[in-house]
Amino acid sequence: MTDENSSSVIVNMHGLLGEQEVVQMEFEAELLVEEEQFVLDNVAYEIVRIIYPVVYVVILDILSQT
Repeated sequence: MTDENSSSVIVNMHGLLGEQEVVQMEFEAELLVEEEQFVLDNVAYEIVRIIYPVVYVVILDILSQT
């Protein structure tokens, strides 16, 4: 069962160096908060700036898969 009150948005994720490559991801809107952290595919990220639809992130850690 899905929560009909939650809304998701598609954002373009960039690193801080302004590289041309972008990753498009779908996020729950309430999770897009500056200075918040999340883990995706065993990599920990922190959102440092949001200028919708661009989200700037830094990699905090690459987690082991053990």
